[in-house]
Amino acid sequence: MGWWNKLVRDKKEKESITIDMMKDDTDPAEVNIENAYKTRWIWYHTILAIEIMFTNILLVAILVALLIKL
Repeated sequence: MGWWNKLVRDKKEKESITIDMMKDDTDPAEVNIENAYKTRWIWYHTILAIEIMFTNILLVAILVALLIKL
């Protein structure tokens, strides 16, 4: 049963590892040169995602219009 103890011990060691995903987050109230890039990156990608969503809606509308006419 040595292999079983090793397997269980390895799982326990892996479960105890925690990763702090928020440790390098910046406070939006404190925008300076170092964290301005992160704030702009978030806004840029949010606007880009909204534009892509509208483009997809427009393409579906064109597809529906073409299917109705045929």
